[in-house]
Amino acid sequence: MALSRDRRTPLLRLSDARIARELQDVRVQDEADRRWRRIATRAVLKVLAWYVFGLFLMGSALHTTNYELAGYLYVAGVFVYALGPAMTAVRFLMVEGY
Repeated sequence: MALSRDRRTPLLRLSDARIARELQDVRVQDEADRRWRRIATRAVLKVLAWYVFGLFLMGSALHTTNYELAGYLYVAGVFVYALGPAMTAVRFLMVEGY
């Protein structure tokens, strides 16, 4: 009677094809995680850019001597500050399918 060197139980023995398939699944999941991280980071940076631009417009309104222009700049800054991130989030959710 020949003794096998593989002392694992039959439940722990995996074929080489199964191991290769599992490793491929891990690689695919890692790539999906990296893609998701890139997309989410890009969306967060876009939202921050909208906030900064809106604050810039509102700040410009406070530092101008033309009252009519100051009013327009302030209102534009409020709209950009509020709607820019909201529309970025809506677009993100629509593109990603949530």
